[in-house]
Amino acid sequence: MMSSLLNKVVIITGASSGIGAATALEFAKTGARLVLAARNVERLNDVASWCSAKGLPQEKIFVTSCDITDEENLKSLVGSTLEKYGQIDVLVNNAGSCQIVSFLNTSAEVFDNIFTINTRAPFMLTQMCVPHLKKTEGCVVNVSSYSGQRSFPHALTYVMSKAALDHFTRTLAVDLAKDKVRVNSVNPGVVVTEFQRRAGMTEEAYKAYLEKQKELQPLTAAIEPEEVAKVILFLASDQSASVTGELVFVDGGRHAKAPV
Repeated sequence: MMSSLLNKVVIITGASSGIGAATALEFAKTGARLVLAARNVERLNDVASWCSAKGLPQEKIFVTSCDITDEENLKSLVGSTLEKYGQIDVLVNNAGSCQIVSFLNTSAEVFDNIFTINTRAPFMLTQMCVPHLKKTEGCVVNVSSYSGQRSFPHALTYVMSKAALDHFTRTLAVDLAKDKVRVNSVNPGVVVTEFQRRAGMTEEAYKAYLEKQKELQPLTAAIEPEEVAKVILFLASDQSASVTGELVFVDGGRHAKAPV
């Protein structure tokens, strides 16, 4: 258990599935006070039950519906967190979206939607949380992607949005260092979640895609969400007290390989 996270107030967006749900479970083991935010409240309640099964008391779990594309929803998320717990210590900007589509077929609507979810929402929510993170000398962990620093076919807008998020991480880390607020990013490779299917990948293509990771991610092949969650936990804890402005790749070595 990371004792430095005991009773810390942790907001996790996109907490209803995948990396977000796995992150909630890892934080639950530390005794942190959780704010689980996503659009799907039914699935959030499932995650809350799993957190309880890890020994986290119900009073330390706050489930709230939040559409991060809506600025009023973001304000409500921050306001309700402060009303419930009185402080904010950690913000995990996890919610994200992708759509597999060729460059020439990418509409303005698709472009705007992906940038709103992947870049604008983390920007706005962090901006709302920073005054409170300054009071607690807290931290931000952004969930980006290895593709923020490497090309990835058929998802140009997604790659651009994650590259912007990476630069946001680095720049904000410098801006907030004087306030003792740390900002880091975890950049996963391919993780076993519903993400690719939701982006439009067929079941057959997804199966082949996972098989391909044995070559592309030589250490691990496709990664389990828990592996990413553990790195998020580290970046949120005092064990990384001198770490800021870092992009931490959790991709089985994919980013380090020379392009094929």
